[in-house]
Amino acid sequence: MSRQAHRLGDSHNFGRHVEKRAGRLFKPRTVFWEWLLLSSKSPLRQLLARLARVDGEGICVDFLPNLEFGMAHANEKGICAMTGDVEHIALAPLGSVSAKQRQQLADVTGRAIALYSWLGLGDLHWENLALGSDAQGRIVLAPLDVELMLDDHDLPTATRLLPEADAHYAALYRHACGARRVLPFLGKPVVISDLLAMVAAYHQTLSALDRHSDAIAATLSQLPDVYSAPLRVCLRSTGDYLRPAAQLDPPLLAAEREQLHRGDIPYFFRLYGRPGIHYFTDAALTTSRRIPAAGDVPTLAPLLSLSKGLHSAKRRSLHEHGLFCLLAAFDHPTFRGDHTLGELTVRFLSRRFVVCLPDGDELEARRDLRAFVQSVYQPCRCGEVQSVLVPRTTHCEWHDEDRAALGS
Repeated sequence: MSRQAHRLGDSHNFGRHVEKRAGRLFKPRTVFWEWLLLSSKSPLRQLLARLARVDGEGICVDFLPNLEFGMAHANEKGICAMTGDVEHIALAPLGSVSAKQRQQLADVTGRAIALYSWLGLGDLHWENLALGSDAQGRIVLAPLDVELMLDDHDLPTATRLLPEADAHYAALYRHACGARRVLPFLGKPVVISDLLAMVAAYHQTLSALDRHSDAIAATLSQLPDVYSAPLRVCLRSTGDYLRPAAQLDPPLLAAEREQLHRGDIPYFFRLYGRPGIHYFTDAALTTSRRIPAAGDVPTLAPLLSLSKGLHSAKRRSLHEHGLFCLLAAFDHPTFRGDHTLGELTVRFLSRRFVVCLPDGDELEARRDLRAFVQSVYQPCRCGEVQSVLVPRTTHCEWHDEDRAALGS
């Protein structure tokens, strides 16, 4: 007798769904990027483990899980249509945390935001994050799906862990930002010493990753699937596709209408080192087409360059401006004065932050950064649950009002 599969999430690519069967998740798309980050057997994770032994705590990523993957390769016309399955993540809820455990969680939060920003991950809203402790008692804060990677982020808000101040989607980003997952344990507002631990871990991890950037790039560049595994491109939010087409700006592309007509949420992708935005055109996923390059179509930003060792002019912004985005996202009007943790000091003035880093550098920025990042503190508690995963259905009157204001 076979167990019935449970379909999860949206329909993509000719009616395909993620399915849960006997404790494993079967994903009808590439799982290469997830394997790279979430399996301790991947070359990237093995390299990070070696670097951690050399670099000490600077590059510690033990907040990542060790998941088992089963993968099948099928390379058609230079596109790796790798599909596979992954074990369902097994974590225990954090439950009640002590002050020491709370600071450990703050440290993990800072490291996770740094790593995911540096690697160019995206779509890390709270439904896409698992938070709990593993069998060894380590805190795990990791994505469930990894479909966007190697984007050249200049701010951690681009991951969706922190709420970006987007003119159209600001309310949605504030409601769904991934960092809200830690608030049931860190508090609203967080304790200042925990915020300092978060900032110190963010700075330390980014610095360590930059030191080993060439080695990380060399490891990734030797993996053929990096160049053929689809990287998802989201032309608009999934919620937009549920709205009347007449309300959408820009208007639907022909490729979007084609996929919506067959009952799918449109799915687009890019390939590392190759131009254009692609989508599959047959049910076997053996052929694809590029959307037109001319007209009212989105422009792809360049990805991080492996040939340049993952170095980027935006790294400085990720360090400095990103640090202040992290501070501003968790800031609160009650924070005042100088606060020190180890060799890090943050001064909360009435209108400015001053940060004295362990290496002696002093950075300063205004406290009101609403043009770049929004506050993680919301009147609702959606996403702020103590369970390992956030329930798929979340409802609150406050967010309904915001959605109405957006016309959805």
